[in-house]
Amino acid sequence: PQHHGCKVRGPRGSLGQPINPNETNMRLPALLLLPLLAAATAAQAGVDTFGHARARELAELGRLPTNHDVVVRDLVNYHRHRLPLPKAGMDVALDLRFDRSAGLGNEVWLQVGYTTAPLGDRALAAPCSVAIVVDCSGSMAEAGKMTAVQQGLRAFIDRLRADDEVALVAFSNEARTVGTRALRGDGRWLHEAIERLRPEGSTNLHAGLMQGIQELASSTRKSRRVVVLTDGIANVGVTGPEAIVADAQHRAEGTIDISTIGVGQNLDVPLLQRLANGTRGLFHFVADGQDVQKVFVAEAEALLAAVARQVRLRVELPRGLRLVQALHEGVQTTLDGCELALPDLNAGATGVVMLRCRIDSDRREALTARSELRFHNAAGSSHTERAETSLRGRSDGDAAPDTEVRRNAAIAVLAQGLADMAQACDARRWADADRALRLARDEGQRLFPGQDDDLRRVQDIAAGHATTLRRYVDRFREL
Repeated sequence: PQHHGCKVRGPRGSLGQPINPNETNMRLPALLLLPLLAAATAAQAGVDTFGHARARELAELGRLPTNHDVVVRDLVNYHRHRLPLPKAGMDVALDLRFDRSAGLGNEVWLQVGYTTAPLGDRALAAPCSVAIVVDCSGSMAEAGKMTAVQQGLRAFIDRLRADDEVALVAFSNEARTVGTRALRGDGRWLHEAIERLRPEGSTNLHAGLMQGIQELASSTRKSRRVVVLTDGIANVGVTGPEAIVADAQHRAEGTIDISTIGVGQNLDVPLLQRLANGTRGLFHFVADGQDVQKVFVAEAEALLAAVARQVRLRVELPRGLRLVQALHEGVQTTLDGCELALPDLNAGATGVVMLRCRIDSDRREALTARSELRFHNAAGSSHTERAETSLRGRSDGDAAPDTEVRRNAAIAVLAQGLADMAQACDARRWADADRALRLARDEGQRLFPGQDDDLRRVQDIAAGHATTLRRYVDRFREL
């Protein structure tokens, strides 16, 4: 498929701010209202889209990201990886691959890849129960956001089965059930309910969440999920993030999943992330038509079908092979490798964790790395998948390059550079931020100097932020 690159439009007014926010945001509806009912594209699937979509949107707006806005895992896993699918009857597949040619000297890259089984024909799966909770506060009227959300919801509804249960909840000052939980049927009643949504009032996110959970409480379906769409920050009712998360987890009782979808710029990103992570859901960010297509159409099934929960990955490296850097959030190093928790995985997910390693000496024997992935499947049973791979010694000659690993290493380096830049920007260390991003862009180019659409998307994001950051560096150098 054709993907949109970033067209960087830096601010022409005060540093780091668009000269006209309304003008900047007017791009949203035009892109969001792209035709959404076409067949889903198969080239994009990943764990979630927040980190990629948010970093891209801010680059286009000429705004530097905060530490919360850049998620290395999301940038690396935005595209579908070429990895083995699980065998028949299995939920998850694990794959390990080395690439020595990408490193310098004794440096090598280890790619740990994982995939989940695609959902396949939903006619063979059990029907689900979903509550769609929509922010109808006054800010949703800005830049045509409500119209865009309605368009996306209609596309999502059309992807559901006739025997799926659906409820529609709207919230502003208070929460109200617009469509009581019922079988989707032909979907006409849902389309009519979506059409009646109108923006007004404030943002009582807590009330909307509780109402959505309540709609599913009496459902006997095994798969129950609340999908929350919001463009703002809770400002009426219960507004404390700790209380909102605690109440959602308590009411969901570990049996109802909650996925969050952010729309627009004024979001409580940490809260939406915590809600999704704490209730086995996904966190998405909708910035343009590309994201709407991905969330509501291409990944509509993934929003509903959990495959692996409480996922934990462990990598064991042999003596003589040392971990230098793990390009992923939340990695804990161990004496012989590393461990990390992965997000809950839904149907059709692909992902990789990129590890930069170093051979301690010019060893002649093969070095074998092992990994295991532990998780609970949708039925609650505990499972472990294992994989291993060997790196030949130099006496065997240089191995042929694994271009897939090299490309993903380049993307991971750029993503980590963006994260390091954002962290330095939070501390207002503009020169350090500029240096981190420059080094990452240079290394990414060295690792994979060729042309690639997936890599170019991240390169465009990095180039956009580099342009904005340069103004900060130049401004403060003059002071």
